[in-house]
Amino acid sequence: MRKQSRRNSDPRRKHQRFRPARTAVVCIPRGFWALIFKRNVAVHVKDLSLGGVQIIASRALRAGAKTDVVFDFPGFPRPLAAEADVRWCRRDTLSLEPRWNAGLIFKKLSPADEEQLREVDRTYMG
Repeated sequence: MRKQSRRNSDPRRKHQRFRPARTAVVCIPRGFWALIFKRNVAVHVKDLSLGGVQIIASRALRAGAKTDVVFDFPGFPRPLAAEADVRWCRRDTLSLEPRWNAGLIFKKLSPADEEQLREVDRTYMG
């Protein structure tokens, strides 16, 4: 697995962000209609940290909304699942297709998923 270079860090950030290559992501917003349709809104991962993730989404997400997120990292034995809250969501006006950048904050991870996320972070950040 190839290590990614560190990005310029924002001094207000608690965790360094990284871009995990070829990571599959599923993001399903919670709510009444999500129970019926269970539609994945994630297109791909833009960047990730121990505290949250920025995804490219196929539709707008409401700030404060709760979501279920699952990541499948290449080279790791199992998918990682987390509950996350939408912190912000902005339309990507440069994309020809309808796309939104959304920042999600991790709220609940199992101890095993938290350890796997730390291992992913160590792999990419060194």
